[in-house]
Amino acid sequence: MSVGNELVDRVGFGGGTMIAQGYGAVDEDSARGAVSAAYEAGVRFFDTAHFYGSGRSEALVGEMLDGRRDQVRLCTKGGVRYTDPTDLLSLVCDSSYSALRAFMEQSLERLRTDYVDVYLLHQFDPSLTPEQQMENLQRLKDEGLARHVGFCNFGAEASRRALATGIPSAVEYSFSLLDHRYLNELTDAGERGGLRVTYGSYAHGLLSENFAEDHVFEPEDWRGRSRLEGRSGTSGNVFFAGDAFAANVSIARRLRELADSLGLSLAAFVLALTVRQPHSDVALVGCRNADEVRDGLSGLTVTIDDELLARVDKIMAAANRPTTNLLGLS
Repeated sequence: MSVGNELVDRVGFGGGTMIAQGYGAVDEDSARGAVSAAYEAGVRFFDTAHFYGSGRSEALVGEMLDGRRDQVRLCTKGGVRYTDPTDLLSLVCDSSYSALRAFMEQSLERLRTDYVDVYLLHQFDPSLTPEQQMENLQRLKDEGLARHVGFCNFGAEASRRALATGIPSAVEYSFSLLDHRYLNELTDAGERGGLRVTYGSYAHGLLSENFAEDHVFEPEDWRGRSRLEGRSGTSGNVFFAGDAFAANVSIARRLRELADSLGLSLAAFVLALTVRQPHSDVALVGCRNADEVRDGLSGLTVTIDDELLARVDKIMAAANRPTTNLLGLS
């Protein structure tokens, strides 16, 4: 992969999957390899969060990028924590200034830097108004701790009010070929000149792994709980619960046939398609080892013609994609 490939600038490394709770067993050496491989391939945007692995994701990103600070953009998130790290449903939001200041200090120490390029509220704090939360972020920016501030995962009304303050210059939402729930929020941010970071490019593995309809997930994997219970600690459950999983596996299988025609894996093909979408400025790719990173990025060197894009559009037209932000104010 050439560092000069302009499509690489549209890709960011997502540090959640490699270490965060809920995706099965974690191998930190493999995670280190993933970060290193992304950097070597030319990726320069690295996204992580305070509560991914209770700080371990930030620590590993900081370790592997130590000495390269002036060559990368670091994005991290705060304002949430788990009261019980083993329970994805024990999430607590706190976007007060004192809490954000403490989150920030811990994040900077783990990332081995004195500022981050982008600092985001991970979720909406229902105890504060959107305006108050943006004001607290502005204080961090005024102190020189963050170059840009913004938010993730806000409901439609909260997003509108937050953006109207003029304070946020970045947002982060889930977006993929299967997930169009936040197009309005991404469009609004883009029209205001904000940076739009999108996660879930692989739809939590549905568009990268070779699942069968009867796939059995590891016991600690939230996707398995979504299959069995129809719920989880992440909004991604909508793609796995009920009949959705089998339908999405079928969509992935049809896309894989097109990927095969180009000599690409499904993951490489999907990432190549995703970075060409107009709704995302930086599409995060969550990988757990170096091979996954290299494989995903390999699709950025391949030419995808209009005929093939039309076939993709026909496949996706049959997908039952959720398109409405149901998060409400929070």
